[in-house]
Amino acid sequence: MERFFSEEKIILAIDGLNINEAKILLEKCPNIKWVKVGLELFTREGPGVIDVLKKMNKKIFLDLKFHDIPNTMSAACYEVSKLGVDIISVHASAGSKALIASKNACLEGAMSANLNPPCVVGITVLTSFSSEEFQTDLDRKNSIEENVIRLAKLSFNAGLDGCVCSPLEVKVLRSIYKNNFELITPGIRANIQYKDDQNRIMTPYDAINNGASKLVIGRAISKAEDPYKVFLDICDSIY
Repeated sequence: MERFFSEEKIILAIDGLNINEAKILLEKCPNIKWVKVGLELFTREGPGVIDVLKKMNKKIFLDLKFHDIPNTMSAACYEVSKLGVDIISVHASAGSKALIASKNACLEGAMSANLNPPCVVGITVLTSFSSEEFQTDLDRKNSIEENVIRLAKLSFNAGLDGCVCSPLEVKVLRSIYKNNFELITPGIRANIQYKDDQNRIMTPYDAINNGASKLVIGRAISKAEDPYKVFLDICDSIY
């Protein structure tokens, strides 16, 4: 029972793979329930990748991070909601009008296809940003945490189902929002010495302990010599 609970918490990012490589990996790791399809894989393979993964009985986080004017975002959300994915992402910084329109469009699109609507989560501040880069590159006066809190509130008030944040902000957000508001955290590293292209990182155990709903983990599993063992070890670590 505990293992099943843990398996539901892990979203495997397969963006660096082609669809054949992803299928081979998932066949080696039958207990993986969730996969994340990002811009790289979706652009390379097209919407057909969703059908392939659904036939493998995988739940899908379509992480395309829509960010545009409200009309364009809502039109895009309407279309992807007809694909049968389980979660989609939009940038919370697009503003409340765009977020409300996107959520409504997902409901309408899914209804038109006779599907359950996907959860919509707002991207707060990308985990690749360090505090220094965030303030200098974007000319922000407030801290990353203050901006994450603001964008999470914007997402919540717009009726979104959750947000994406780094594990460093998840504890303060969970103190504000109940468990029915998803907090999805990339930037997860079994060994925090290996940051790769992320800056704000944490171990799986600590992220879950701080209140994360789901963890996005990619290369730590997909590039491992024994990916299934790594996946099961992570599941065991977050009982």
